[in-house]
Amino acid sequence: MPILRPSLALAPLALAVLALPVPAGPAAAQRPPAPAAVSRSAEAVSVIEAVDQRERSVILRSEDGTLTTLFLGQRVRNLPQVKAGDRVVTRVTQSVAVALTPPDAPGLPPVAGEGAAVAPPGALPGATYVRSLRLPVTVNAVDRRNNAVTVTGPQGQTQTVSLRDQKMRDFARRLRPGDRVQVTIVEGISIEVVP
Repeated sequence: MPILRPSLALAPLALAVLALPVPAGPAAAQRPPAPAAVSRSAEAVSVIEAVDQRERSVILRSEDGTLTTLFLGQRVRNLPQVKAGDRVVTRVTQSVAVALTPPDAPGLPPVAGEGAAVAPPGALPGATYVRSLRLPVTVNAVDRRNNAVTVTGPQGQTQTVSLRDQKMRDFARRLRPGDRVQVTIVEGISIEVVP
């Protein structure tokens, strides 16, 4: 199956997971927040209705009954192993981890990486793509009344975001303007044909 590339706009995705709804008390100022991580996954299953080996296409029926024709091209190997009735399972996972950077630690630049794998020859088609990004941000402001935080990224871009996950709220409870946070984002997609 073709490798689907996740959105390249990962920084806003990671920051959208961060929000600050909890006021900080005196005890919060004494301890730095513990690192936190959240992950979300989604899965979709389609059934192959028809395969055209000459045209290199398949017709998929989604869970809601919608038909979609995919033209697969020459890069997709193992198409001869696919038949009507096989299922195509697509999984998307997004994970975000945050950690406070100690004040005396040197600033780290953003780091991005990616990897891909496909099924071996003769197997049913399948592919996996994973992308990761480590992004340092600086906390500019914390608006606890509106559950928002404003941060500046490594290239000077400023963004205000809302926290959604309780783990991130707990992490953010002790953040202060000027704190530096290391955000690590991992996003992956896998496509697998199963009989």
